[in-house]
Amino acid sequence: MKTKFLFVVLTLVLLPSLQAQTAPAPKPLDLLKHRLETISQGVSADWGVYIKSLDTGEEIAINADAAMDTMSAIKIPLLVDVYRQVDAGKINPADRIVLKTADKRFGTGVLRTLDDGVNLSFHDALTLMIIQSDNTGTDMAFARAGGPTHVTQTMHSLGLNSIVATGTTFDWFSALTAAGDPAYAKYSPEELFTKGFPDKLTDAEVEKFHFDGKHPFGLSSARDMGKLLEMMATNKAASEKSCKEILRMMGLQQMRTRIPKFIEDDASTPHKTGDFPPYIANDVGLIETPAGRVVVVFFTAHHRGFYSELEDAIARMSEQVWDYFNYRGKAGGK
Repeated sequence: MKTKFLFVVLTLVLLPSLQAQTAPAPKPLDLLKHRLETISQGVSADWGVYIKSLDTGEEIAINADAAMDTMSAIKIPLLVDVYRQVDAGKINPADRIVLKTADKRFGTGVLRTLDDGVNLSFHDALTLMIIQSDNTGTDMAFARAGGPTHVTQTMHSLGLNSIVATGTTFDWFSALTAAGDPAYAKYSPEELFTKGFPDKLTDAEVEKFHFDGKHPFGLSSARDMGKLLEMMATNKAASEKSCKEILRMMGLQQMRTRIPKFIEDDASTPHKTGDFPPYIANDVGLIETPAGRVVVVFFTAHHRGFYSELEDAIARMSEQVWDYFNYRGKAGGK
């Protein structure tokens, strides 16, 4: 009886230790996902994250199917729609545009600061839309593409049903300025720009505008935006020539405080940001390492705190992705 009792005691004591010794080690990809989750949880924000290696097929998805406000990342679907129409002979990027006050938009970009009468090509406007997130160039692109509805239809035809171009930049700024002064809602584009941004728009009104979520700049899940980036990288979003031109523009991106910030020079990072400080700091694109190509999508919302900390969280996650896939590729894959 004592022998049996001793056997039971030893079993209870030793079994957990034996099980711990024989438990399989976490997969490296699971460890990477855990590191990304840890970084994201270090800031007060909602996240949508999607990562995919175009070489190994490995994926990480964190809240990747929730539709989130893209802010200016919606300019990537717009650019794809434009270049699909370039492929079809419906749009000529070499067409000239004479800048007018009615074309100018609040927010990011340089075209709004230039004198009326400046003569530029449509290709110039598209380039500025990407590398400086120029809102004036964006609405020029919407006008020639057939508007937000056409962009949405194009994305849905590609099977990307969560991507919705909800309106032009004029529509968004009209709604935002009306949150401070309802009279702004009735102004034309020229009147709105000439009137100027309302002095009465308070921080509390801007915060309510964001948290109410009634006027997103654009919508997409992280996964669908990632699928679009994959289509671009594999020349399936448009012709090979057009896909390469889109990625070339994205490679000239001048806003480099997120995906590229901590990545070494031997990797290229064509990408596009989307901002609504301090609540949203998005970045979507590719990390092209010596070992291969990785799609990276970071969507955020409802952030409160220092904007630099939100940006740095994306930069640190991008660094982890670069380290993982660069090392795995050099070490021989999975």
